[in-house]
Amino acid sequence: MQLVSRLGQRLRIWFARMDPYLVRGVARYYRKGMQLFWWYGVFLSLSSAFVDSYITLFILSLGGSRLQVGSLSSLASLFGLLLPLPGAQWAARWGKRKPVVVISFGLRYVALLAALSAPLFAAGPALVGVVIGCFALRAAFLHLGNSPWTSFVGELMPPARRGRYFSSRKMAMAIATLIFVPAAGQLIALFREPTGYQVSFFVALVCGAVGLYLFSRIPERAPVVPAKQERLNLAFWKLLRRTPTFWRFALTAMLFNFSWQFSAPYFGVYQVEVLGATARIIGWMAMIQAFMRVVGQYIWGRLVDRRGAAWTFTLCMLFIPLLPFLWLPLTSPWQLVFVLAPSGFLWAGQEVAIFNLIFDLAGEERQTEAIASYNTLQAMANIAGPLLGGQVVQLLGYRWDFVLSGIGRFAAAILFLAVLKPFDLRKFVRLRLGHRAEADST
Repeated sequence: MQLVSRLGQRLRIWFARMDPYLVRGVARYYRKGMQLFWWYGVFLSLSSAFVDSYITLFILSLGGSRLQVGSLSSLASLFGLLLPLPGAQWAARWGKRKPVVVISFGLRYVALLAALSAPLFAAGPALVGVVIGCFALRAAFLHLGNSPWTSFVGELMPPARRGRYFSSRKMAMAIATLIFVPAAGQLIALFREPTGYQVSFFVALVCGAVGLYLFSRIPERAPVVPAKQERLNLAFWKLLRRTPTFWRFALTAMLFNFSWQFSAPYFGVYQVEVLGATARIIGWMAMIQAFMRVVGQYIWGRLVDRRGAAWTFTLCMLFIPLLPFLWLPLTSPWQLVFVLAPSGFLWAGQEVAIFNLIFDLAGEERQTEAIASYNTLQAMANIAGPLLGGQVVQLLGYRWDFVLSGIGRFAAAILFLAVLKPFDLRKFVRLRLGHRAEADST
C-alpha cells in the first residue's frame, strides 16, 4: 500500500509540473472544472475507442446492408434536426445546463446497452432494425444535450486559455484513442461475431459511465437566465438574423456538412467490401489516424492562439476537400494509411478551431439557443447527405460518390474563405510591395 501511495504522490507531482490541465496561473474557481473536464474527455475517448469505429462492422456482421448503414446516419441526423432547440429550451427553462447534459448523455449509454443486448433477444432483419434504432437513439440523446454542453464547457476556462486547453485535452483523448482502438479490434477478434462487438461495447459502456460521473462533479458557474418563452421556429430565425456573419457561416457549414456526409458513412463500408479490411486492420489504421490527431492537436492548438480560430479553421478547410480523392487509387487495406494519416491531422485542426470559432461568432447573448440553431441547420444537411450519397453509390459506385463529395467540400471551402476573410491579403500585398520598393531603392 505504501508503494502505491508513493507512486500516486509522484504521479500527482509530475502532473503538477507538466500542467496538462493548463491551470497554472488561472483563477482558483476555474481549476476544478478544467481538471475534471480534462479527465472526462479521456474517459469519453476510451468509451468511443471501443465502439465508434466498429458500429458499421457490427451492423454488417448482423446482415445489414450499406444502405442501412447510410440510413443510420440519416436517421441520427433527423434527430439532430429535431432535438437541439428543445434541448436548449429545456436548459433555459430549468435555469441550468449541466443536469440536462447529464440526463441526455446518460440516456446515450442506455441506448448503447440496448444495442449490445439486442442479439440476445432478436435475430434476422428485425435484429438489424433494432440495432440501427438503438444507435440512432444514441445519437439523438447526444443532439439533445449537445447545445447545453457546448455552452456549458465554454465557461470552464478563461477565453485566453481556450485554444491551448482544448489542444492539450484533445491530445490526451487522441492518445487514448491511439492505444485503445486497436486494442478493441484485437478484443473483437478474440470472439465470434457478434460476441466480440458486444464485449467491446460493454467496455465502452463502463468507461462512458465513469466519464459521465466525472462530468457530473464539474461545478456550474452561473445559472442560465430563463429565456422568454417563444415558439421554437420564431426564436430560431430571430437568433440567426441577429448575427449575420454567424448566419452566413452556418449556411456555408450546411453545404460542407452535406458534402461530407455524402460520402462519410460509406468509407467504412468501402474498407470492408472493396479493400477487404478486417476489424484488426481497421483498429491498427485507427491507431495511425489517432497518432496524427495527437500531432495535429499540438500544432493546430497553438496556431489557434497565435493566428485565431478563423485562420486555422479556413486553412484546414482548404485541404480537407482533397481527402475523398485520396481514396480513389487504393487497392489494398494497408494503403489506408495514405488517407487516414492526413485525415487525422487535418480534422484535428478543424475540431480545435471550430469550437472556438462558433463561440466567437455566436456571441454571448442567448448563446445556448444560437448554438442549437446552428446544430439544427447542420442536421438538415446531415439528413440529406447520406441518403443522396447512398443513391449515388447504388447507381454509379463509390468513386463517383467520393468525387462529388470532394467537389462539394471544395465549394464550401471557398465560401468559408469569403465569409470569414481570415487571410489579410491586402496587408500581404502592401508588405510585398513595400519590400520590393525598398529593394529598388537600394
